[in-house]
Amino acid sequence: MIARLRGLPLLWQTLMLLFLSVAVAQAVGILVLIIAPPPRPDFNRMGDIVAALTGNAPARDRREHDDRGDHERELVVHRERVAPGPRPEMVSDPALVRALADRLRVGEDGVRLWFEPDRPARAAYGERRGRRSVFIKDGEPLFFTAIVVGVRSGDGWTVAETRAPPLIAPWQRRMMLWFALSALVLLPLAWMFARALTRPISNLADAANRLGVDPTAPPVSEEEGPAELRVTAHALNRMQARLSDYVGERTAMIGAIAHDLRTPLARIAFRIEGAPEPMRDKVLADVEQMRAMLAATIGFVRNTDTSGARIPVDLAALLGALATQEGDLGRPVKAGAITSATVLGDPLALERLFQNLIDNGIAYGERVTLSVKPEQGMAIVSVTDEGPGMDEDLLTRAFQPFVRGDPSRNRDTGGIGLGLTIARTIAENHGGTLMLANRRGGGLEATLRLPLVA
Repeated sequence: MIARLRGLPLLWQTLMLLFLSVAVAQAVGILVLIIAPPPRPDFNRMGDIVAALTGNAPARDRREHDDRGDHERELVVHRERVAPGPRPEMVSDPALVRALADRLRVGEDGVRLWFEPDRPARAAYGERRGRRSVFIKDGEPLFFTAIVVGVRSGDGWTVAETRAPPLIAPWQRRMMLWFALSALVLLPLAWMFARALTRPISNLADAANRLGVDPTAPPVSEEEGPAELRVTAHALNRMQARLSDYVGERTAMIGAIAHDLRTPLARIAFRIEGAPEPMRDKVLADVEQMRAMLAATIGFVRNTDTSGARIPVDLAALLGALATQEGDLGRPVKAGAITSATVLGDPLALERLFQNLIDNGIAYGERVTLSVKPEQGMAIVSVTDEGPGMDEDLLTRAFQPFVRGDPSRNRDTGGIGLGLTIARTIAENHGGTLMLANRRGGGLEATLRLPLVA
């Protein structure tokens, strides 16, 4: 069933995700309306005011406690030297002042009562009293808004006033909690659907990236994902097959031409033997150079056309063995900072890659240092030399076939400019990159990045 849903067109999968999200959100909203109690406004009775001013707090029954809501209008009592004044927009009611003075057993001139007009209707709590919007329940005035009350006491005034309301009311906090819980329910479902939608797209993007560096990479699956992606995967696989055939044919043609040219070169070398010595030596030198070029070309074709089995390879062990081998031959190669880093690759091809970099470093830089370290899922291999470096405009062209170093580097080192080309091709076939850069202290540094084994 799930596999059939994943095979639906992308439009229908997106609509299903949206419908499910809206359905869950609406279900949570309805559940809140059914389960969560409605917010009840807090209020102060006239008796609460009298108790606060006299210091006698009356007991409340459970029903009255529930009716008072979240106690957002609690009274704060303090002493003042002068009579309290109203806050902005507050009003007074002579009848209420008279009633409060009677209950406090003081004169009206010794009492102050200010309150904010109550705009919303409170019909469930009692009857509205006049234009001041004060409600009466069981003969007791109820104040749903902010109040400031004072009574003369000794040489000062005892003042009771409502504290400032919180920025977020308790009932609002409860609603926010409910919506947060609904988000916790929705997020895993949305993540699962989004993951199911985007995984085939990510696989398709990875396949397209691999195709850019390795036309012989395994084809992308055509059995997963929405119908649109399966069609795209099929088209990508067909394009990859055509590119692979095209590259193979061109590579085979170059190899065949290089191979066939060796026969006429052999005839030229044989026939020039009878020529005068000065001319013969120059022609034979050209013939040997052409043979070297053809041999390098054939080697390049073979390295790009064949690939061995991919197995886990410890680059630290491989570089250490190469450094030891080169040292035994008397070549100036040493191992620097080497940390274990395992990649999936063809051991022979990787050895050829490093050997080309070592040969290039020795030829142009005299001494070579090898190092490797793992970093953020990649193996970072550094091959440095102590030569003169390379002109900046040649750093990007150095990987092109038959491009050699600039005039500042030794010209008597041989080679025809395919070593770095082969090295980069091997690196890209392994899903990596190879870059050149001049070192700050002098010399050239080749940096290889290969993905570590997961």
